[in-house]
Formats: sequence, C-alpha cells, structure tokens
Amino acid sequence: MDLKIPTSIVRLFQTNCVPSPMDTQRISHLLAEQKLELSFIKEELDRARAEVSRLEAKHLGAMEIVQKLEALRSPVRRMPIEIMTKVFEQCVQDEESQEPDPLRAPLLLCQVCSAWRDLMFSLPCLWKTLKVGFPSTTPNWENVMQSKIMSMHVWISRAKALPISLTLQHPSNSPITWGALMSLDKEILTLGCRIEELSLKFSPLALSSLLTFTQSPLPHLRRLELHNSNPLPSHDNPSPLLLHDAPNLRSLSIAWGSLDTAQFSVPWGQLTQLSLQYDASPYWNSVHNDYLIALRECPNLKYCSIGIGMTILDIDTEMVVPVTLPNLESMKVRLFCQTLYTHQFFDALHAPKLHTFEFQNVSLAMGSFASQTEPLSFISRSAETLENLSFDTINISDVDMLSCLSQLHRLKHLRFLPGPLQLNHSLVDSLILSAAPQGTSICPRLESLSLKCSKRVCTDKVTELIESRCSASPKLAEFCLQIAAFDYGQDSRDKTIVELTERLNQCVEGGLQLHLMKAKPTG
Repeated sequence: MDLKIPTSIVRLFQTNCVPSPMDTQRISHLLAEQKLELSFIKEELDRARAEVSRLEAKHLGAMEIVQKLEALRSPVRRMPIEIMTKVFEQCVQDEESQEPDPLRAPLLLCQVCSAWRDLMFSLPCLWKTLKVGFPSTTPNWENVMQSKIMSMHVWISRAKALPISLTLQHPSNSPITWGALMSLDKEILTLGCRIEELSLKFSPLALSSLLTFTQSPLPHLRRLELHNSNPLPSHDNPSPLLLHDAPNLRSLSIAWGSLDTAQFSVPWGQLTQLSLQYDASPYWNSVHNDYLIALRECPNLKYCSIGIGMTILDIDTEMVVPVTLPNLESMKVRLFCQTLYTHQFFDALHAPKLHTFEFQNVSLAMGSFASQTEPLSFISRSAETLENLSFDTINISDVDMLSCLSQLHRLKHLRFLPGPLQLNHSLVDSLILSAAPQGTSICPRLESLSLKCSKRVCTDKVTELIESRCSASPKLAEFCLQIAAFDYGQDSRDKTIVELTERLNQCVEGGLQLHLMKAKPTG
C-alpha cells in the first residue's frame, strides 16, 4: 500500500504545533489504515518465521544424517582394537600426572562415545596410575577424606589386579585431622600389597601417621618417595623409615628436615636409584648424617641425588672410609651450605663408571661461596667415563676449572653457570679449539655448551669459539649463553645479543641450536 500523507501533516512531524481539526480527522483515518497494514504484515511475518523454522529443522535433520553417514566412513571405525589400545596408552603416558580430571586423559577419552568408554574401562593398564591432591584447608576433613578415598576406590578398581602407582600430596597449609589421617593410612595399608610406586608429600607429622604400610609386606613396591611438603623450617620430623618386607624396592627418595639414615631399616643393597635431601627446601636448614654410611651399602646404585647441608654430628676425617660405587652412572648434588663435610664426602667417593655429574648451589646466601673446588678431585677420578658435567651458581677459579676440564677428553655436554664472583672467567677463550696446540684441545668432543658470562664478554672470542667448534668433528650442536649484569653501568646486553645473533647466523644455518639470553637478576 502506497501511503500518501498530506503536506500539512508532514510539516507537523518535527514541531510542537497542534494539528488543525481537519488534520486531526485525517490523522485518525491514516492511523486506522496503518494499523490494519501492520496486522497484515505481522501475519505474513509469522508465516515466514514458521517457514524458516521448518527449513532450519529440516536442515538440522539433514546435517545429523550427514554427520552419521560421514562417521560410518571414519577411519577410526576400521582401526583395530590393538591400535586403539596403543593410542589410548600413549595418551595416558603423555599426561604428566593422572588425576581424576574430566578434562584430561583417561576420563576425557571416556566422554567421546560409548564404544570408547567401554574400551577404556576394559583396559586396566590405563588406570594403574593415580595422583590425588588434598586441599590446603577445609572445614570438614572427614568428609573430604571420605570423598577422596571413594574416588580412589572407583579409579583403582578399573586397574583390576595390576600393581598401581599412587601419588598423594597435601600442601600442609593446615593440619589434617587425626581421624582423616587414620582413614587414609588404613587405605594405604589395604593397597600395600598392590602398590608398585608410592609418593607421599605431607607435613612431617602427617607422614609419621601414614607409615603403617611399611610394617606389612610390599611385594610389588619398586619406588618409594617420602617428602616433607612444608617449605618452611620445622622441628617436627617423621619417624625413621623401617621397611620390613620390600623385596623389589629399587628407588628411594627421602626429603625431610633432619635425616639420619643410620636409624633406617632399608634394603640398601637392592637400590639402583637413591635421593637423599636433594628435594629439600632451602628454608629448612636441613641436617643429615654421613651419607657415606648408607652409600657403602649400595653397590648396585646407578643414579644418586643428594643435598648437602649441616651434618648431625661432626665427622672425624680419620674415620672416613673410602666408598666405591662400581655401577654409579649419574650423580647430582645440591649444596645448601658450605661445610667441611662436602670436601670429606667427595674425597672419599669413587665412581669408576660415572657418566653424568651435576653440582648446584641452592644456598639462600647472597651470590655464591668464594670457592667450591670440593668435587674436582671426584670428577678427575671419573675422567675416563664422564660425558655430562654441570655447575650451577658455583664459583671455581679459572686455573682449577681448566685443570679439571683438560682431563675430560670424553666430555660431550658442559654447563658452567658461575655465581656473581666468577662471571669474568676465561672459559670462552680457553675452549677455542684453534687456540690450543694439536692434541691438547680442551674437551674436543663437546656437542653441547652452556655458559654464563658478564656483559663484558668479548663477542669476537664468543664468535671464534662457536665457529671453531662448529667446524670440528664432532661439531657443536647446541650453544647457550646467559649474559649477566651486576654493576650500575649501561646495560648493553641487548646490543651484544643482537650482534652475536648476526655473527653466528651462518652456524645456525648449519644446524647449530643457539640460545642467547639475559641472565636473571638473581644471578
């Protein structure tokens, strides 16, 4: 309908004028016509909307049929159960920890379809690992513990009769009530005959309440980890570890405030992996007895990680008996404080098959200690087999460091990150292959090199070092340089990084993995 509004009425649209009697009559007539028009339009819109709804429903139905038909042609339907099983196993292994999380495997895979869910539940190997975290605080520990234990039952029941790996941890911000601990202790005791790997991370008092399982047979236990989860110092300490029957134990990790292994009853001779105080908190001021006492009973040890702090009793140098670990391949040491015991320990230790040695200063003291040459004699005794060497926040003089490295002809990976007292070292210059006479090159087989230097490092020397190593055989595959600044002068590190990136571009194109970065302010 073509609407023709009189000019006299149109002129009134943008004004406050009152229509004349004749215009008022015309307005009433126009209103009646337009309301009738609106009713017609509304009916037409309703018909159109109904048609759209019908088409949308038809489209949705067609889409569902298309999806179902396409699903019938999916390669997954033709994939053998054996391959699907391997895929699911890989998905579970890729998870850092298996928690009852619907957004992570294996629970996530169970939500895809009923067939996948049935297959997942039929594979006990996917459910043999479980990690349970307890809240830091809660008003009702008994209810929380009951809920956690019920979820553990459901999960572990799917593992059928397979040995299980169990991780239980609590951040220890607030103590767990005794009743809740007893419920958990009873559950661990019940599962003891099936546990293959067990990790408990609780406060010292809670750990003491959860060690009842050690009194029962543990036929499948291969790895045991007992850690104090409280990062702050405490006078509390768990009771000594007494394992009465663990014939398959191969790995033991202990980290709590005061550690006296002399009071432990552990099958040391079975162990191939041992960690003592390595994961201790720097805030603990942890103490321990002479590690050599326990190591002397570990002839099969292959991997050892220890944290050196204060000793419970002063060690008489004349009473120290040399210890040889004939099968040791990897040794990692964290230094929590500078003591005479560190020197005594390394002087007494011998590892004829050592491949990897890492030495790290984690003391809260500013910077690092003035000189830390204690492990050099131990390293020299393993020169014929050592391939990986790492120093982190460790200060060693150029003379001592080069004397040590000159003996390591098999070394493939070197990591030297000194503390602030030793940043102006000469290692960059000394490791240049062309700078040494034929046959006297330091670490000629180096494949990976990581250094920390001051911002005064000479870019010419760094370039010469990398080019000489990249043209050698074997060639350097990876180089990492951290540039530190400990003065108040102009920070030129960004400029140095850009310059080195440009100058070493040809080596990068040849396959070198190059990492240039500014060191953290802490060192």
